[in-house]
Amino acid sequence: MEAADEIALYLLVEQQPGAYRKLVSEFGSAALALAASARAWRALGINPKHCDARAAWPQGMACEAIRHQWRKSLSWLEGEHRGVWLDSERNQLPEVAWPRAFAEVPKRPPLLFWQGDETVMGLPQIAVVGSRAATRTGLATAQAIAAELAQTGLVVTSGLASGIDGAAHAGALSVQGKTIAVLGCGLDRVYPARHQSLAERITESGLLVSEFAPGSAPEPWCFPRRNEVIALLSMGVAVIEAGPASGSFITAQAANQLSRCVWAVPGPITSLQSRGCHRLIRDEQARLVESAQDILQDALPVLRDWYGHAPEQIQPKSLTGSVKPPAPSTFGQQILAAMEWQVMTVDSLMAESAQPADHVLMALGELEMMGWIAAVPGGYQRLAS
Repeated sequence: MEAADEIALYLLVEQQPGAYRKLVSEFGSAALALAASARAWRALGINPKHCDARAAWPQGMACEAIRHQWRKSLSWLEGEHRGVWLDSERNQLPEVAWPRAFAEVPKRPPLLFWQGDETVMGLPQIAVVGSRAATRTGLATAQAIAAELAQTGLVVTSGLASGIDGAAHAGALSVQGKTIAVLGCGLDRVYPARHQSLAERITESGLLVSEFAPGSAPEPWCFPRRNEVIALLSMGVAVIEAGPASGSFITAQAANQLSRCVWAVPGPITSLQSRGCHRLIRDEQARLVESAQDILQDALPVLRDWYGHAPEQIQPKSLTGSVKPPAPSTFGQQILAAMEWQVMTVDSLMAESAQPADHVLMALGELEMMGWIAAVPGGYQRLAS
């Protein structure tokens, strides 16, 4: 069974793609690499620890943990989850349409496990990533941008982490859109654990993906590789709140190295969470964006390049024409004038207009329904001129 040999070899080298590929290239296949002696592995310069594991495989006591994970991985493939792609000429799931740019990258992961609807893998994807320690404004921005991207038919890809990642997945699901979560651990354990229900919702119409075999713990070294997979799968990466040394910043850098689009949403100059975004913009590694429409403008040419055309359902509102909101009432116009372009609370609008709360709330409801304003963290903000 080829899958058994390939997974065993991958686990013996501690899921290190370089060592795995070196052995397969030298011996011709995973099965032949496993048949080779530990001495032959050492002659190739393979890590001594991995050579010792080969010497003990498959019966040695030193390989008990690897055998357990190996059986768990094979069980995963044979069950309802199945879904693994191995780095060989053989594709176990030929019906999966891989993103063209992913299939063309020679250093893509040797294998991927997944759970959910594998056909989502071949749909156009935009990554939305950011800080775990996100602000309320950042969370609202991520959710809004992800929802609008998903409404156009794009798949929102992220890392299932706390903060911006979770908000991005939730935003896509809120409009019945599709989303892919790339994990930095085995798919049999969700990290963070509090996102278990979110992961279950994702698998109903989307996909959980990991290059790490079931049983793999969420180790710190796993997440940079998780971030690279996010960049690999997506046409571009949108960063919303990120520190200059954060995982999201690493994802953006990986996207730049792959010639993907990178977008960054700016924040207040005093915000530590936005320093990574500001650095990306300042160093011209990312384009400044303020809405999903800005992202869609850049994504359309890439869609045509990758897929031959832009799917009909993926059309930015700014390209298909926008409808001016209907004229508000006289009092609604007064509220708009008082708001200017700042976020304002109901109390501050009551003070500006000298009107009671029920009048202000009625006007705000009218303006929000018409599309003049939107509820944002901290109050309301004007959207239209």
